[in-house]
Amino acid sequence: MVRFLLISVALLLAVACSKKEPIRVGFLGSITGKNADLGVAGRDATLLAAETVNAAGGINGRQVEVIVKDDAQNPETTPKLVTELATLKVAAIVGPMGSAIAKAALPAATAAKLVMVSPTSSSNELTGKDDYFFRVMEPNLLFARHQAETCLKLNIRRIAAIYDTQNKTYTVDIYQAFRDEFTRRGGTISAEVTYDSQTKPAFLPLVQQLNLGTADGVMVLGSSVDSINIGQQIRKSSKLPILSGACGIAQRDLLQQAGKAVDNFIFTLPVNDQSTAPAFVAFRAAFVKRFNYQPTFAAVLAYDAAQAVFTGLKKNPDQTRLKETLQGITSFAGLQGEITLDRYGDPNRKLYICRFRGGREEVVE
Repeated sequence: MVRFLLISVALLLAVACSKKEPIRVGFLGSITGKNADLGVAGRDATLLAAETVNAAGGINGRQVEVIVKDDAQNPETTPKLVTELATLKVAAIVGPMGSAIAKAALPAATAAKLVMVSPTSSSNELTGKDDYFFRVMEPNLLFARHQAETCLKLNIRRIAAIYDTQNKTYTVDIYQAFRDEFTRRGGTISAEVTYDSQTKPAFLPLVQQLNLGTADGVMVLGSSVDSINIGQQIRKSSKLPILSGACGIAQRDLLQQAGKAVDNFIFTLPVNDQSTAPAFVAFRAAFVKRFNYQPTFAAVLAYDAAQAVFTGLKKNPDQTRLKETLQGITSFAGLQGEITLDRYGDPNRKLYICRFRGGREEVVE
């Protein structure tokens, strides 16, 4: 009888051991709020990335489980969410999606020695530091320089600028870099207007302060929703090209809501929506089938961010050493080509000039 019980226990232990614990990966993004499209796209792409790797057998025989946390764009509550994910022993966090949230999340991630790979956080404040923050989107400095170069290529030499001071980590960061590069190349800032989105300002009086008759173009730096509202006010009196720093304006449903307000909006993206790369084409088809909408740039970058995490875990299953593992990976396969990372976790990838015309996005260069 004792021998039978020992054999039974041994069999149960063998079965239990054969069922490997899943690898938990956190996703942190804004799922609710007026700019939730960015977080929803990132979440969906992260889920699809996990489902794809699981269908292929998982990572080292272990399935991937995604745990989603909604930061609601609230930097005050974000550290608590990071701590919750650390308590659940996630291997890494895909996210946050915004620079201000990433900055708020980093101390908690550092305390927990928890890697964050952000799809879309681009603040220069997070550049060139040996920490637990990695990303697959270039820092603002590179975007700003690219936009300054774009202006001159399009013969836009006088810019009127309007930006939100509430999100300084992003807006002031990129505006100052743009202004410095643009004026260094011979451009002129004809007007500079600021607003605080927390006060829910009326945009028409602010747009009137831009003196659009003295400008060749307008630089708008705010949330996607604010950028569209400002664009609507600009379009009441001017057809000037509008350079937008709000990449999130390319999110689903916003085009339909914006109408002619986004016509001749120009912006820089690290994603080519017209790419014919086989991995991207397959991803787009799978994404549409799974979620019933076209993947945006945020979805592509979130998928790439998840792939960075998976690449590291495949190389070294010890998730406590994921930071060092990722620092040792100089490049990995992204949906639209190889992505290289420097020793501080900042990427180098091609940037594209995009424009909205007639309700459609086109790649200018």
